[in-house]
Amino acid sequence: MSLGYHFKKARKTLRSLAPADRCALDNLCRDIQQAEENLLETAADALVTCRTACRGRCCRNLDLDAVLGFPDFVYILTMENGLADQMAACLESESALFIADCIFLENGTGPCIFPRGVMPEVCMTTFCGDETPAKREIRQLKWKFFRLNWFLGTLKVRVFLRYLSGLTGKK
Repeated sequence: MSLGYHFKKARKTLRSLAPADRCALDNLCRDIQQAEENLLETAADALVTCRTACRGRCCRNLDLDAVLGFPDFVYILTMENGLADQMAACLESESALFIADCIFLENGTGPCIFPRGVMPEVCMTTFCGDETPAKREIRQLKWKFFRLNWFLGTLKVRVFLRYLSGLTGKK
């Protein structure tokens, strides 16, 4: 699937959420954001190396489908809905068939359009240096994203069960 497909699906999903599901999603996303902040704080030294030595090499020549997916878009749009138009504009230059630089770099060179603490899972958990000091925070962040994936994966079932319960008159 292309990133554009995942982006559109994320926007549609967010528009169609029931209030209870939206509240649960907001809580999950706030947990992820807090885990990202914890990781950024713990991995500050490693991130200095990423900025100075590598200079964003991990954002170059990559398979974007392996980096971003539907849950990442749901998370980013939940936390920073104001980025939707800018993301849509970036996705217009998507080349789904070829390995390319990240399309979410401002002016194609950087920095990233995603704000600190609201980044895709792979971008947050991949380091060019030693990540040992932040292993615990990386594991926690991956767990939070797993919970988001689970929530999104079971969303259709919950909607269907609510529909059935409405048909039978049970609330």
